[in-house]
Amino acid sequence: MTLFGMPTLIKVAKLKQLVDEPGEDRKVHHRSVPTIGGVMIFISVFFNVLFWVGFVNAEAGFNFNAQPLTMACLVLIFFTGLKDDIIGMSPSKKLLVHLFIGIALTTIGQYRIESFGGLFGINELPELLSRGFSVFVYIVIVNAWNLIDGLDGLAAGFTVVAMSAFTFWFCSVGAQPEALLSLATGGTMLGFMVFNLAPARIFMGDCGSLFIGVIGYVLATSLMSTPAENIPEHLLLVPKEVLVMGILAYPLVDTLRVFVLRAVRGISPFHPDRNHLHHRLMMRYRTHRKTVFVVYGYSIFMIALAFSTSFFGRALPVEILFGGMLVIAFGVFYPTLRRTKMDYQRSLSDKTIPEKSQKKQSAKDSDLKRKALA
Repeated sequence: MTLFGMPTLIKVAKLKQLVDEPGEDRKVHHRSVPTIGGVMIFISVFFNVLFWVGFVNAEAGFNFNAQPLTMACLVLIFFTGLKDDIIGMSPSKKLLVHLFIGIALTTIGQYRIESFGGLFGINELPELLSRGFSVFVYIVIVNAWNLIDGLDGLAAGFTVVAMSAFTFWFCSVGAQPEALLSLATGGTMLGFMVFNLAPARIFMGDCGSLFIGVIGYVLATSLMSTPAENIPEHLLLVPKEVLVMGILAYPLVDTLRVFVLRAVRGISPFHPDRNHLHHRLMMRYRTHRKTVFVVYGYSIFMIALAFSTSFFGRALPVEILFGGMLVIAFGVFYPTLRRTKMDYQRSLSDKTIPEKSQKKQSAKDSDLKRKALA
């Protein structure tokens, strides 16, 4: 569906001028690119999930009761992102939508973190604390997915890797609804990558990245809530919290890093800049493709490392495994951050032209163009 439908969507987006123009310092593309690829992602995921449910025999034990609320929330977040892509939307209104969806998923849908599995000595969380913490995690995960959508093929390729890991887990534990959702999402994004790899012909936009982020949260909390009796023996010693962190390592590391650095500088956590990991990797590797393939390799490595913790499950406490994974997740990028420190500082010092002067220069250039045409 994505392969056949995306070319038409690209034509429509260009015809209606639904494109992202280059110009801001933090943007790395230099041409107009359509930004509503999430429309076809939304259609493909919905169609496949609902279509294949129709082929499942109800007597086979397939339980889809938990999914209608998820689908309703996905519709709401999709149209929120689409509005933001087309005409813009204030951060406060988007936050209200996120809070509504987060509360709905954690209360009605029961998609929440109820236990830390013994991590730091914490087992069952009080219900009120569990709901509040889960809403916070929801906002972090969804915005983390949105923030990594900054290079051609980056968010799409990472999503394929993450959904592959989710699909393997849910197929292994017999969670058919979650396996269907992750497989449909991963397959859709694999088709989208054909049009999104550098040089990208279309971006997924907020309507795509926020949509995928909600799916990521639902699957992550579902994985953490997997009953122990459903887990096969070869996966029983894999700490579920460590596995979720391994799957979502890249967006979480990037988001937590930039948010902390911005807070230290006394600016808003949502203030855009060129200090994301993909920006720093781009400074080192110079091309989109090299950079995104480094991120793919990193994500695959972290997932493999998380699954391999089953070999140390009896010998090491879960706190050591989690802490070790966290150190590795951040530490892998330390050489790149150190190597590109001067490039990043140079990019900040290059912003010496005041905004008003830029506008005057732009107006002057436009006048010269009009005179030349005349």
